[in-house]
Amino acid sequence: MDYFKIYDTLDSTNKEAQRLLAQGAGINGLTLFARHQTDGRGQLSRVWISGPGSHVAMSIIHLPEHLPISTLPTLSMKISLGIVNALTSIDPSIQPLIKWPNDIYATGKKLCGILIENALSGGKVQHSVIGIGMNVNEKEFPSPISNAISLYQLTGSEFAPQQVALIIREHVMAMLEEETYDWKSDYDQYVFGKGNQFTFLSEDSRFEAEVVGISMQGHLILKNGDDKLRHYASHEVKWVVG
Repeated sequence: MDYFKIYDTLDSTNKEAQRLLAQGAGINGLTLFARHQTDGRGQLSRVWISGPGSHVAMSIIHLPEHLPISTLPTLSMKISLGIVNALTSIDPSIQPLIKWPNDIYATGKKLCGILIENALSGGKVQHSVIGIGMNVNEKEFPSPISNAISLYQLTGSEFAPQQVALIIREHVMAMLEEETYDWKSDYDQYVFGKGNQFTFLSEDSRFEAEVVGISMQGHLILKNGDDKLRHYASHEVKWVVG
């Protein structure tokens, strides 16, 4: 069975993965890679378009066995850590960090975005489609997305996006299958902004707070002027950064 499918052009690797699942053709670990993606979507339906040869646009189908819905935050965190491990194996100088809830940053700029789409039934996760978009060989970015950065800009080297995708797949699948080691302590080392002050927006206020970490429930832990720790789900607060 070929677990890595390559497409010259797709509207979206996540959409193609959903189509395969609907046809009964989705298998655990099946990874779709598009050389050119025309209608990729990030969190909050932001468009993510990838040019040929410059970008990783990929999706991994995950079919967990008896995974409770309550463990979805853990799933997301393990995927992020898998991508960080992949980047570190490619070049340790990249020094990636996990920006809550779903981005990978390097030198304060966005390198990679993650979009996980889950199908739920009976309190269990039936399947997950893990969409990953990564900037690879871009030399520069237009001003509307000036807070982005690529592997080329970080390292001065060009990479084959398909090879980068294979390395990402290897490390993400290893994390999804890992059940024995204390991965959370590793994850905590890579939390973007930890120990630093940032501005945040909630539904009714704008406030300054220190990033303390991420809980096992996937909540951002912040400490503001009164030194109290507060936990926020991803829909409750937004960074005022990139």
